[in-house]
Amino acid sequence: MKNVLMSALAAAAFAVPALAAETTTLVGCAPDNPYFKAYMGMTNEMFIPRDGMVAKKFYADEFISHNQDRGGGTATKINVSRMEHLYEESFKTFGKRTYENEVIICSENYVIARVAMESTMTGPMGDQPATGKTARISATDIYKFGKDAKVIERWGNADNVGQLWQLGLKLPPPPPGMGGAEAPKKDEKK
Repeated sequence: MKNVLMSALAAAAFAVPALAAETTTLVGCAPDNPYFKAYMGMTNEMFIPRDGMVAKKFYADEFISHNQDRGGGTATKINVSRMEHLYEESFKTFGKRTYENEVIICSENYVIARVAMESTMTGPMGDQPATGKTARISATDIYKFGKDAKVIERWGNADNVGQLWQLGLKLPPPPPGMGGAEAPKKDEKK
């Protein structure tokens, strides 16, 4: 993985001067690369419209998530139906959203993407009502694709705290078992 990322970053560094003048999106991928094509399909059919019904087209039935935002281990098995639900919920909360790929880099069967998203909160998030406010955040995702050009592993992060602040929301408590310092009980001193 480290060698894949290093080669991808090196390729991007050399491509920046030539591509920066032509487009606002840096693309370090061959147009016929099947993983690049799959990622662009994900962008246009799932990420922008948040259509969870097409998740099976782009994700393996079960894939590995390396995200730490829910306090899980370094490799958590995720069922594709969870992704369907994720995009449905995203659309309910953020009915209006723009999505812009800033950098896309391909190396072997990996695609690395940095994106900017602008979302308007038109529905509730948990027990917090819609604010009607708009937030602009960035996110970076790394996708590993199988031979069938479906995602088999994913690493990702986004500026979720910045998004909550921009929307005027309270930061929710951590999920149970996430670790870290536990909040004192009402009758305990800090």
